[in-house]
Amino acid sequence: MFAFNILQHSHLLDEYWVHSNPLEFEGVKVLYNPPILLAKLLLFFDICKYICKKCTFYLHIRNIFCTFVPRMKTKKLFGLVCIACACVMSACRPSATTVVEWTGNEGFRDGDLLLRCGHGLESQAVTYRSGSTYSHIGLLQYDSLHGEWMVLHAVPGEAKQGQPEYLKRESLSEFFSPERATVGAWMRINCPDSIARKTVDYALQKIQDSVVFDNNYQLLDSTQLYCTELVWRAYMQQEIDISDGARSEVPRTFCREQECIFPSDIIQSKTTLFIHPLKSKVL
Repeated sequence: MFAFNILQHSHLLDEYWVHSNPLEFEGVKVLYNPPILLAKLLLFFDICKYICKKCTFYLHIRNIFCTFVPRMKTKKLFGLVCIACACVMSACRPSATTVVEWTGNEGFRDGDLLLRCGHGLESQAVTYRSGSTYSHIGLLQYDSLHGEWMVLHAVPGEAKQGQPEYLKRESLSEFFSPERATVGAWMRINCPDSIARKTVDYALQKIQDSVVFDNNYQLLDSTQLYCTELVWRAYMQQEIDISDGARSEVPRTFCREQECIFPSDIIQSKTTLFIHPLKSKVL
């Protein structure tokens, strides 16, 4: 655990923080060390994880923090923590409602990909880390029985309290609801329609199998899936690598493999035929 690593090298952090940043309180200089306090906080979360290994809240907090703070460098840590705090305040600040729009005449097909970016810290963490506009991705499927387009995807933080975070099948209006999306886009992979339809069959099977979201973001483990992993595996079943082998480097504390697939890795792939941003309006 990197919290232990920080505490083990606390004397180095003391050299930078304690001696150069004393806090004066009522005329008395108080020695303080934000990185050490932060490390102890993270260590507390690690202890909580040990006590309750299935605590998804811990995993979300860990993933968000480790995205913003990929390396524990003493001179940069405080600035990065400030960025994270700014994002927290931004997320809590009241804002206008943004609605993503579509007409139904876009020319969707089964197996097309939908992208969005949400309001939450995890969305901001992914876009910050990847430099992309979008943080989440899903597969399109046409429901001929009800005459509407559905989205098949893996997403954290939307399950009912106490329920597992199963892969989801939901309508476009739910996927792009103002509470979940600020921007949206749809994209197509360069392949025949028949191949694209087979990717939907793969995703539907995973939903029927009650596969859950992978909070550890591990590609080597296919028993759980995160959003980009789901669509990537769906196309890999048809021998199409929609990421072109690209991987985004992430801290080991975020993912043991130290790499994962972000939506930006798929967007920039040569297999992408086109990507069209959807219109959005502010209410």
